[in-house]
Amino acid sequence: MSNVHKNPCIACTFTCCTLGGSCGLMLTKDEFEKHFKSHAEGLLVRVSKKIVIVSSKEGRVCPHLENGGCRIYQDRPIDCRLYPYQMRPVHEKRKKAKIEFNTRSDCPQKKSLFLLMPEAEVRALVMAFGKKVYGENKKIIVQQYEKKLVSRLRNLIETVIGRSF
Repeated sequence: MSNVHKNPCIACTFTCCTLGGSCGLMLTKDEFEKHFKSHAEGLLVRVSKKIVIVSSKEGRVCPHLENGGCRIYQDRPIDCRLYPYQMRPVHEKRKKAKIEFNTRSDCPQKKSLFLLMPEAEVRALVMAFGKKVYGENKKIIVQQYEKKLVSRLRNLIETVIGRSF
C-alpha cells in the first residue's frame, strides 16, 4: 500500500509541484534536512539569509510527487502548505525580517483553494516560517501581502522573462 496522501488539487492537470516556480521552494534548514537532503543531487540548492532555497536542475517535479499525490503531504514544508500563496525572497534589516507573500496567478484552482485557507491562516504559516528560520525572539517578523495588481504584474513579468526579482 502506498504512503501517498491525496491533496485537494488532485484532479488538476496544472503542475504546481515544480519546486517553487521561479523563486524556488523556500525551506527552513530542518525542512531541507528532513525532506530534500537525500535528493540534493537532482536539485539546485542555495542558502540565502538563513533560508534554504531548492529548485529542480532540469525542471522536474518535486521528488515527493508520486502517483498523483504528495508522499509527505501530512508533513510537507511550510512553503508547500501555503499554496496557492507563495513567499517572496526575504528582506532583512538589523532586527527585522520582512517576508512578502502573494498569490500565484497561474493556479487554475486558486479560487476554491483560497476558501480552504483564509488570509489569517496564511499569515500564521508565514510567521511560523520566520520564527523557525530566525528563532523565536531573534528578529521581528513582518509579513506583507502583495495584493492583486502587484502580484499579477510580478507573476506576469516573471513568466515573460523567466526569473524572479
